[in-house]
Amino acid sequence: MAGWLTTQGYCLHYTRQLVFCVKRTLDAFHLTPGSTWTAEQLRVAFRRYRRAREYRHARRAFGSYLRSVGRLIADTSPHLHRQAIEQYLRYLSEVKGLAPDSIVSHRWEVGAFLRRTLPSGNPIQRLTADAIEEYVQRRSTKVVRRSLHHTIEILRVFLRYCFDARLITARLDSIELPQLFREELPPRAIKWALIQRLLRSIDRTSRTGWRDFTILHLMAHYGLRNGEVARLTMESVDWHGGTLLVEQTKTHSWLQLPVQKKTLRLLARYLRQPRPASAHQRLFQHGRAPFGPMQKADISQLFKYRVRQSRLPIKGSAYSLRHSFAMRLFARGVGVKAIGDLMGHGNIASTSIYLRLQTDMLREVALPVPLNSQAVGGAK
Repeated sequence: MAGWLTTQGYCLHYTRQLVFCVKRTLDAFHLTPGSTWTAEQLRVAFRRYRRAREYRHARRAFGSYLRSVGRLIADTSPHLHRQAIEQYLRYLSEVKGLAPDSIVSHRWEVGAFLRRTLPSGNPIQRLTADAIEEYVQRRSTKVVRRSLHHTIEILRVFLRYCFDARLITARLDSIELPQLFREELPPRAIKWALIQRLLRSIDRTSRTGWRDFTILHLMAHYGLRNGEVARLTMESVDWHGGTLLVEQTKTHSWLQLPVQKKTLRLLARYLRQPRPASAHQRLFQHGRAPFGPMQKADISQLFKYRVRQSRLPIKGSAYSLRHSFAMRLFARGVGVKAIGDLMGHGNIASTSIYLRLQTDMLREVALPVPLNSQAVGGAK
C-alpha cells in the first residue's frame, strides 16, 4: 500500500501516518493484509472516537487502494431504486437536455427522497401521497423557501416521470409549490475594499496559496461562477490575444472575456509553480493527494476557508464575488447591457436585479420632497 500511495502523490510523512492507521486497524480487526473487504467492513473497522479524522482519511485511502487492486467487494445487496434512478437521469440528459450540474442536483434530491420515504427498500410502487407530504413538511423545516421550491420542482418532475414510465399507478406529482416572487431578495455583494483585503491576506508562499489567490482574483475581477473557474483549462488562456475562453454550462455557450495584462502575469506566475504530474489539462487542481481537477464544490470550500483565515467580516458565499463584480461595474457607469454580456446573461432581466443595490444611483433620480411652506395649501 505504501508504494501505491507514493505513486498517487502522497508525501512520505502523510504516507507513514496513513499506513500506521491501516496497520493498527488490520491488527484490531484480525484480517490479513491480503484479505478482501466490503464497504461495510471498512466503515466499521476504521470507526474511531479518538483521532477520528486521521482514521477517516486512512479508510478512504485504504479503500481506494483496495479498489485499485480488485480487493474491495462491490455492494451486491439488492437496491430496488438504483436502476430507476439511473434511467431517470438518462431521461433528464437525453430527453430533457439538462446540464450535468442540474442532473447531479436531481440525483441527490431524488436519492434523499427515496431513502426517506422508502427506508426499508420498498419498491417505488408503494409511494403514497401521505409519505410525500410528510417528506416535504420535514424538508421545509431545514431549508429556506426558495430551496424548498427547487426541491418540490425536482420531485414533481421525478414523480411525473415515474407515472409515465409506469413505475407508479397514480399521479402523485400534484405537490403545491410555495409562493415565490422574482428576485424577492437582493443579491449579496461584498464591498470592494473587503475583497482586496481578502486577496492580500492569502499567503502566497505555497503552491495552494498561489492557486487560491489566482482563483479568487479571477472570480472577483471577471465575475466567473464557481463551475466556470473550475473548468478552465490550459487552452482557455489566449496569451497573445489577451482573452479567456469560459465554458458556460448554465447557458450552453462559450464566453470570450478580455483579460488585463496584470491577470496574464498572475496566471503565468501561478503556472511557474511546481505542479504534480497529471493527465488532465485543468488549470486548477487539488493541492493534496490524490491529485485531480478541482470541482465546483471545491471552489466554495476554498472561499469559506480563506474567509475564515482572513478573519474579515465577510458574509455570503463565493457567488458574492460575482455580485460584487456587477455592482462595481455599475458604480463605474457601465451600462446594463454591457454588464450582462460580460457576465454571460442570456436575459437582461438577470442583470437588472443589481440596480436594486445601487442606492447611490437611485438617490440621483429621486425627486426632492417639498417643505410644508413651499407646498400649495400647506400649513405655515
